[in-house]
Amino acid sequence: MSRNAISAFLVTLNEADHIAAVIESLRCFDEVVVVDSGSTDGTADIARGLGAQVYHREWLGYAQQKALAAELCSNDWLLNVDGDEVVTGLLAGELLALAQRDDIAAVKIPVNDFILGAPLHGLSRKRKIVRMFRRGMAKYPINRTVHENLVVEGSIAVASSELHHFGYDDPNVFFSKQIKYAQLRAADKLQNGTRGSLIRLLFIAPFTFGKVFVLRGLFFSGYRGLIGAAGESWDAFLKEVNLIRARSSSEPHE
Repeated sequence: MSRNAISAFLVTLNEADHIAAVIESLRCFDEVVVVDSGSTDGTADIARGLGAQVYHREWLGYAQQKALAAELCSNDWLLNVDGDEVVTGLLAGELLALAQRDDIAAVKIPVNDFILGAPLHGLSRKRKIVRMFRRGMAKYPINRTVHENLVVEGSIAVASSELHHFGYDDPNVFFSKQIKYAQLRAADKLQNGTRGSLIRLLFIAPFTFGKVFVLRGLFFSGYRGLIGAAGESWDAFLKEVNLIRARSSSEPHE
């Protein structure tokens, strides 16, 4: 185990369209670990052929699958990317430099979503997510099945360079993912005792759209920003629909 070297890890399922570019973008790091949950499109073979350490594990949920992949890494610094995300050269250099610091526990990285073949505008505020962390100073909340943001103990640096995300390039894929995420988020909230609300159902979609399109500046990205904001508001609306559906099915009917 090296204290300053970086191990990159990812969990995959049928990412053949992107996996080669992803692995190539990680070559500057000490090792690349892939945990695949049963791809049928050659994802695992492509990753293995490019030098990644590939393991198979049936799907455990996002948090548990990523926690497993992190445990399989050898180094002190761990970098998580998805199977459709590419680390730019600028970001790679910045992360290698940040790994030399002893005063931080993790790094937040801006994620730029590509929609219809192009990234969001430079003035559109990007999501910033903790993706690099020091072993033992961050953990995945394994009680959550989706949006498994790391819980960090210590200070967090913020990278200035971006991670490029291609998973939303096709709007059909984007909206289908929102349906799945909404179902998983609703299941997590139900487990924590949250009930659906008709008031939230009425206002959650326009509120989310306004927050994303206006306050996050996605309007700078034109129709791409409109698609992105619509997708996030659709996710929020469907989450509430699923909560209400669960509440309705649990109530006695005359």
